[in-house]
Amino acid sequence: MRFPKRPFSVTLRVKLMLTFYGCFLLSAASLGLLQLAYQNFWPNDSDNYDSIRRTVNERLDKLDKDWSSLNGPDEEAAASLVERAGSGGKLRAYVTDESGRVLFRSSEASESKLSLHDLLMSAKQANHRQPGAAYTAVLPAQYRDQAVYLIVSSKLVPQPDKGYEIGEMFNFFLFIVLFVLFFYVLTWRKMREIRYINRRLNDIAHGELSVRLTTKSRDELGLVAANINSMAEQLARQQEKERRLEKSKMDLITNVSHDLRTPLTSVIGYLNLLMNPVQTNAAERERYLTGAYNKANQLKKLIDDLFEYTRLTGGEVKLDWREIDIRHVLEQLVSEFEPIAEQRQIAIECRLPQAPLVVLADAEKLVRALDNLLMNAVKYSVAPGRVTVTLSAYPKRAVIEFENEGRPITKAQEELLFERFYKADESRTGDQLPDGAGLGLSIARNIAELHGGRLAFRHDQGRFVFRLELPLNG
Repeated sequence: MRFPKRPFSVTLRVKLMLTFYGCFLLSAASLGLLQLAYQNFWPNDSDNYDSIRRTVNERLDKLDKDWSSLNGPDEEAAASLVERAGSGGKLRAYVTDESGRVLFRSSEASESKLSLHDLLMSAKQANHRQPGAAYTAVLPAQYRDQAVYLIVSSKLVPQPDKGYEIGEMFNFFLFIVLFVLFFYVLTWRKMREIRYINRRLNDIAHGELSVRLTTKSRDELGLVAANINSMAEQLARQQEKERRLEKSKMDLITNVSHDLRTPLTSVIGYLNLLMNPVQTNAAERERYLTGAYNKANQLKKLIDDLFEYTRLTGGEVKLDWREIDIRHVLEQLVSEFEPIAEQRQIAIECRLPQAPLVVLADAEKLVRALDNLLMNAVKYSVAPGRVTVTLSAYPKRAVIEFENEGRPITKAQEELLFERFYKADESRTGDQLPDGAGLGLSIARNIAELHGGRLAFRHDQGRFVFRLELPLNG
């Protein structure tokens, strides 16, 4: 079974690659646009630095307020205020004298002496957000009638540190979602086509051989659809052929029953008449005997055809190879058919070479094939008419042609001509020639193939030519 070929515009593999690349670009572009829309919702370094400064200033203001309400030189209360100012987060709180000596400090702080100059320089660097810089806030105060400084400090680091990581993970997840969405949309039409092919193929598998796939796709899916259509057409033809074969078998049973019964009834009738010699004279008895003999031969012809076809198609035929002068065989065969042809107003013309033409063949089988072909030509010729028998020799083969003029047939009848059990309608019109089972041409073709040759046929407006080719080298 050969399937049609269809040129590709773009292969399915290239389409999938382009779709994948397109989805990647669309997802990246969409993600960029979405980032512009939601970037304000994610924490950044600027937000974290401002939050630290606000916290430091708020703690310092709270410490200054509580410090001003401190009653006397209560060291324990003073230390508690400084500890509360530095507690939570990564803040450090101090109280120093004018020289920078630390009087009180929070648990996060470890220095015992601070350089006020360095603290102010670090705060200045923090305004430029240099890595590792610290933000420090300082307010003057009084303690035991001497000047002191209230200090709250913290390093400027991104807070919280996981905000950026969470954003990256979300961006990656969003990219995957967008890619899958675009891939689904862009491949939806192709997947619909695949589902359509699957449904149609399932219909064909369930016996609906009239189903045909319609697709404009010029890739591998289009080729698959075309091949499925071709397969369905061939299966439909095969199914129709098997249906015709089954019908022909049933017709064979009917026809054989009719063909056997009709001559057999005639034979029995003739014999019944012959069994009463008193009521018949010699001329009538001779006519009855001739009629019974002809009907018996008709029965024999029918049975011989059935038996011969069974042997030829059974695969157990053994040929008796001999050298045969095909020219002599044709002359003898034509001479035997001339009386039958004359009764039908058919002239047989022979075009034979002068010299003998020898082939290696089974004489009995070959004569039977030639007899079937000549019988077919005489039987289906229009009267008055002519049958031409031509024998030609070529370097490696001998060619025998039987040509006659008959009723034109259709293309459908041409395809059935060599089918077993096929009989044209004219075969049952009361013809005097022996009626077979519709196996003559099929038998002739099988015999030709057994000899390594072939039987061909051509028809043109009622002109029929059967061409039998046989190898000369055996």
